[in-house]
Amino acid sequence: MRPAGVSLWSSALLGAALLTSPLLAAEFNMNVTAAGIRPGAHVAGPMLAPETLANRVVLLEFWGLNCPPCIRSMPMLEELHQSLGTHGLVVIGAHAQGGSAAELKPQVAKLGVTFTILENASVEGGMDFQGIPHCMLFDHTGKCVYRGSPFSAQEAVVAAVKAAPGSILEGRTLAKLPELNTLLRDERQFATVLKKARGLMSSGDAETADEAKFVVEKIEAYGRRLLDEARSGKESDPARAADNVQRCAVLFKGSEIGVEAAKLNGEWKKDKQFQATVKAGQQLAKLEQMRDYVREQLGVDADASVTTEQAAVIPAAIKGQIRSLAQGIGKACPGSSLADKAATIAAELAPAGGTP
Repeated sequence: MRPAGVSLWSSALLGAALLTSPLLAAEFNMNVTAAGIRPGAHVAGPMLAPETLANRVVLLEFWGLNCPPCIRSMPMLEELHQSLGTHGLVVIGAHAQGGSAAELKPQVAKLGVTFTILENASVEGGMDFQGIPHCMLFDHTGKCVYRGSPFSAQEAVVAAVKAAPGSILEGRTLAKLPELNTLLRDERQFATVLKKARGLMSSGDAETADEAKFVVEKIEAYGRRLLDEARSGKESDPARAADNVQRCAVLFKGSEIGVEAAKLNGEWKKDKQFQATVKAGQQLAKLEQMRDYVREQLGVDADASVTTEQAAVIPAAIKGQIRSLAQGIGKACPGSSLADKAATIAAELAPAGGTP
């Protein structure tokens, strides 16, 4: 939260560090759910798509750059992300001391963390804590199973990940093929599991064949969905489309889907215009983050437009960044939907003929 009296446009981090709350988990609302997470603005790390948290264990920490205990917790969260991320754990750092995503990004980069960092995130019914760092752990069903200090959360995190079936199984536990329950927690094993499951589809045991068929259908559907989303989003969200193709090629290497993804990935890499569009998409994401931050600081409702009077108080430096990003996107992808979106943002927040 922004302390009273602090300038909206201060480039310094906002707010004094809060101490870790002494409250026990029982004193927090434990009825919060992963579905109640409101992401806010993306700062760094993997983007959170709507399906990212489904059937996954989620560790969310509210923290701040001006909070020494929070900084000490970052290496621990990074270790959990690295060791358990491919097993279904999603780690999120929700910065809670103010500042725009653009301001925070270079400072977050110095921490060397690779998990998702957000700004202005919240959890419905869960903002009842008084200090940071504060963790919330949600199991694969979305239920909150821990709240409190991150330094006491590791055992609960490991237990939640071990108890969760692979997210691709959508909550089903395999009885005849129990070893696949573990393997399917790791996306890197999908190609191996797919090959094994296909061989078991002809098993003489009906239940084994049924489970094998279920696994094959889910894995193939997942890979096919990545490719379909990539193709359909090539124009509207090129950066995510390129990431989906690359991810599919790696996860399904050696399989029919993997071969198809690798071929498409190679074609796209040779397409200079598409590569320029990918970079423009990344720039548009930065521009949208700036727009969201500016609108928040101005107190503009989501369904309202920024007025001329409100735009006039936006600092010249921020307007300059907005114009520069919009012009770069327009030059890279003239006449595209990305260029149109960028131009719309610039016209709203940094209109031509307005203040420099």
